[in-house]
Amino acid sequence: MVGDSLNKTGANLLIKALQKNNINRMYGIVGIPVTDLARLAELRGMKYYGFRREDSAVNAAAATGYLTQKPGVALTVSAPGFLNGLTALAQATKNYFPLIMISGSSERHIINLSQGDYEGLDQYNAAKPFCKKAYRVDRAEDMGLAVARAIRTAVSGRPGGVYLDIPAGTIVQEDDAADQSNLGVYKLVDPAPKQVPNNEAISRAVDLIKNAKKPLIILGKGAAYDRTEKQVQQLVAETNIPFLPMSMAKGLIPDDSPHSAAAARSLSLRNADVVIVIGARLNWMLSYGDAPQFNLQAKFVQLDIDATQFDSSQPISAPLQGGLKSILDKLVPVLLATGYQAPEAWLEQIAQDTKKNDKKFAQRIANGKVA
Repeated sequence: MVGDSLNKTGANLLIKALQKNNINRMYGIVGIPVTDLARLAELRGMKYYGFRREDSAVNAAAATGYLTQKPGVALTVSAPGFLNGLTALAQATKNYFPLIMISGSSERHIINLSQGDYEGLDQYNAAKPFCKKAYRVDRAEDMGLAVARAIRTAVSGRPGGVYLDIPAGTIVQEDDAADQSNLGVYKLVDPAPKQVPNNEAISRAVDLIKNAKKPLIILGKGAAYDRTEKQVQQLVAETNIPFLPMSMAKGLIPDDSPHSAAAARSLSLRNADVVIVIGARLNWMLSYGDAPQFNLQAKFVQLDIDATQFDSSQPISAPLQGGLKSILDKLVPVLLATGYQAPEAWLEQIAQDTKKNDKKFAQRIANGKVA
């Protein structure tokens, strides 16, 4: 049973800080030294979801972060539990999912001198290569600040994983003021400030698009994360530019849209002269933008929150950095004001290839060649 003394501890301040920022779910596996932390979280009204493996718990938290645009929170025990969760922390960071992984850990002075602690491991330094940022909290009074920094780091700019290292002593460390006030606990103001490209960047992109003979929009999971369905639907409907959704961008525009190039993927990529990449990366899933999968002469317009993605595989003729919804809110009206429409011949070419491929696939089904 959780005693009243925990009302004065670092654990209590940690939970208060999370709840102050409207984070009320936690995923994990309990054990030394985080069991009472999870119990107290439940007593304070948080929903705790227990798992049998840490990587599954951290993946669930990361998925929650992606769906809610708030960091998912995962809790693990020290050493082996931390290591089991580390792979999922790395995946969240690579996939741009906002996540905070909290792990109990050994006292710093014992680790530094290699004195041998229960499940002793330098988790703070071990986590650094696999997350956006790692923070260690050695004083209960710093818990509110640590949570605030973790939240802002997880959701601002490129979303990703953050590691919060909480030594066992900090979890139970008492502060006489902790049960009387929200010592150091506060609600973040605008944790992910909007970023909007300047007018010159917008004009550069519009000039490129309005001269395209065979334009193509590629929608990635970043577009889904930023809830851009209204903007991309307007862009496609009013310019007639065909679109190709990546797997995690499915649903932004209905699959049965006449502008969908999903069933004519190869032809679309191979022939497009201007490719507008919205929240996707030119990585292995898109053949790095290379020929022969892509038109060797294609020009790229790329919308991304992370400027390091520009020119990562191909020269980007019109880079637009910022929140995707903010970019589209600025880009779409300027493009529509030009009156640009994708040529009907290009749409017809895609439509004919779609019909051909649909017929071919239907024949395979009829012949029982699709499992």
